Amino acid sequence: MPKNYQATMAAIRTAYGHRLTSADLCELVNLHSLAEVVAYLKETETYGEILKGLEPAYTHRGHLEMLLKRNLFSQCLHFCSMEHLQKSPFFRFFIYDYEIRELMNKIRFRPDDIQSYISSMDTWAASYLNYSQEALAHATSYEEIIAAVAQTPYAAVLKKQLQYGELHTQYTQCELALRACCLERILNEAKKQMKGDDLAELKKLIGEQVDLINLINAYRLKHVFHAERNELKSMMLPIPGRLPQRICEELYTAQDTDAFFEILDTTRYGKRMRELDMPDAPESVRLEHSFQVLRQHSARKALHFSGHAAVSLYAVHVLYQIEVQNLITIIEGKRYDMPVSVIQSMLIMD
Repeated sequence: MPKNYQATMAAIRTAYGHRLTSADLCELVNLHSLAEVVAYLKETETYGEILKGLEPAYTHRGHLEMLLKRNLFSQCLHFCSMEHLQKSPFFRFFIYDYEIRELMNKIRFRPDDIQSYISSMDTWAASYLNYSQEALAHATSYEEIIAAVAQTPYAAVLKKQLQYGELHTQYTQCELALRACCLERILNEAKKQMKGDDLAELKKLIGEQVDLINLINAYRLKHVFHAERNELKSMMLPIPGRLPQRICEELYTAQDTDAFFEILDTTRYGKRMRELDMPDAPESVRLEHSFQVLRQHSARKALHFSGHAAVSLYAVHVLYQIEVQNLITIIEGKRYDMPVSVIQSMLIMD
């Protein structure tokens, strides 16, 4: 019988219990400077340890954001170390996420712009990646980038994308293809790790996250670029979610955003969005925010009802990503002196 790793699951739930609350976020929004934000976070259970060496008055925004992302990574490593789950391929999914981030970071610059990549690379993650970050940094051509990740599934994905043009001009398509590769890998590894209801729960969580990410992207393309079906489909994660293919096709072929809303309103997500209260926000803002809130709700529900550490870890990773993004939104809001009400409207809160 497959193990559920109850100790790890209990630790994840306990740690999530120390998350920042809506009250914490409201207090952070009302602070006046980055230094005050740092001082506040240093007193919290979640961020106190990683920020303890910082002097609030001299903390750089970029350094703080890096530490927040690093803390997310460290938390997942800690959970996996409890019952040696880091040896199981599935439980390395959050490392795959960083591998793709580093690859996309390199692709974002032209291959011979080594200095720009080196200046932005997350060197602290190097020892955990399944390829040499040093080899990636020194790559001066797309072929060398692919060679640097030759022992990973990403090489075949990038080779295929290179057929359509230089990788940095295919940036979005590269990221979508890599993310799809990663999700397929996670699902295949989950089937070896889990059975029955536990596997079904994980597939449900991943399916909902795929749906919501695709809906966010589809709406943006419809709203901003008036994109048509083929363009929309090319910009979606090519992984089946929980929405029927027929509904997806109707959404992609909708003539405009009004038609898109009418179709969306008939889906499970449209019905759940009607329960959310954002009466004063513009339609576009409300919709974007609602999609992100539903992502949070989906992950929280999975965490609460999960019976396996794999579901718990995947769910809490989504939830911590949202929390870190909330903090970055607050930090950037302070940087640009945005009104408190505007910053608060952008946050995803309970």
